[in-house]
Amino acid sequence: MNDAVKIFSHYNTKSGSVSKKSRWPIYLFLGITTNLVVWGLAIAYITLKAPNYTTKWSITLPSTGSTTRVDLPDIGIASSQTDSPYRYDSHHDPRENYKYIAGSDEVRSRAAQLLNLDLKAFNKPKIEIIGNSTLMEFEIVGDTPQLAQQKATALHQAFELQLEALRQEEISDQDRSLQMLLSQSQQNLEQAQARLSEYQVSSSIMSSEQLVDLSKTIEALRKQKAEVDALNRQSNARMVQITQNLDLSPAEANEAFALQSDALFQDSLLKYQTARGELTTLTSVYTPRHPVVLAKQQEIDEAREQLTQRSQQIVGRPFDPEIWEQTNLGSGDNASKRDLFFQELITFQTENVGLEAQSQELGSQIASLENRLKTLSVQGSELENLRRDVQIAEAVFSSTLTQLDISKSNIFASYPRIQMLTPPALPEEPSSPKKVLALLGAGMSSIFFTTGFLLLWMRDVKNQRRKQGVILEPKPQPIPVNSAYPQQNSSTAVSKR
Repeated sequence: MNDAVKIFSHYNTKSGSVSKKSRWPIYLFLGITTNLVVWGLAIAYITLKAPNYTTKWSITLPSTGSTTRVDLPDIGIASSQTDSPYRYDSHHDPRENYKYIAGSDEVRSRAAQLLNLDLKAFNKPKIEIIGNSTLMEFEIVGDTPQLAQQKATALHQAFELQLEALRQEEISDQDRSLQMLLSQSQQNLEQAQARLSEYQVSSSIMSSEQLVDLSKTIEALRKQKAEVDALNRQSNARMVQITQNLDLSPAEANEAFALQSDALFQDSLLKYQTARGELTTLTSVYTPRHPVVLAKQQEIDEAREQLTQRSQQIVGRPFDPEIWEQTNLGSGDNASKRDLFFQELITFQTENVGLEAQSQELGSQIASLENRLKTLSVQGSELENLRRDVQIAEAVFSSTLTQLDISKSNIFASYPRIQMLTPPALPEEPSSPKKVLALLGAGMSSIFFTTGFLLLWMRDVKNQRRKQGVILEPKPQPIPVNSAYPQQNSSTAVSKR
């Protein structure tokens, strides 16, 4: 058994050395080959890669807004406001729109045309939005420093041209809609003015000032009528006082006044009184049957007949000499006093008649003017409605026209203006190939590959040594006690192993 173990151990040790010697050249070959490939690629990248130059520039979008206000006298106010592009929230940033526009094919194609380049040769710029600011930073690559700078300048110009085209398109759309609105408002204004003119021609009112003047006239007439009525009441009171002094009733005083003021009655009365006086004289001389007395009596009767007829016409009753004597001025000492009262009565009566007529005329004028005021008030209300329609139409037309003028200057509403902060500089060194990074990458790769292959070789060596240790120290096998053929069992055990 010991001889067999020695033979197996010798054999296993010999085969392990052979395996060990046969593995390490492989790892050495792989390590050298990998390093050669890595360094070859790095050197090829450095030597064969054409240099590129990168230029940078930055722009800003001002955040200030503007407000325009125009006062239209007697019409209204027209205002226009340009809000800040950042007025909504953090999710609305116009720089995102500008980033898309600056990198679009239209802008790059226009920039390429400015440099007489193909669109494929004009690479897409790198655009970065600086947070918590109004800045945008641009980068673009060129084969030469001059080409990179020219590309940056052309791209910025094409970007501004595109923004200006978008602004003009927006203004054209606004002007088109405003022109339509202006035409409609002008048509409405002309129709309102035509309705107002037609109504002024067909109605009795031309302006609202007529109502004011008419109201003032009515108030003045009412005031005048009140004064006339006051004077009339005062005159009536005086007349009542005079009739009491004359011991006449107001009706009798009025009849006496009416007869006293009638010229025909006074002429007939004078004839009647004269004839009566002459008759008295004649009767003292002649007998009652004397022809002269009879002729005078006939004259008296004719005069009385005339008085009766005239009295009937004036006061509605025949002439009664007795009543007339009571209402007459009388004679004696009271004649002058009654004469004075009757003169005052006549004066006040005449004044009363005039005041009464004036009051009635004023009342008639007031009633007529009040009816006219009612009619003009209805017409004035319609006139004011038409005037208001004209004013509204004028306000709409003027504000639309003003808004049209303001919109031409408000060109930064949706596309705010941009301002270049740092112009594109002329690159002094190429941005690629980066030699330091290439060499550093090749060195790090070489270290990683070499270390990896070395660790793999050391792992194989360790595994082989572990296997050798297990074979040199085999586990003891138990020997059967009751074996008829011990030598044979040993040989069998060795062979099995």
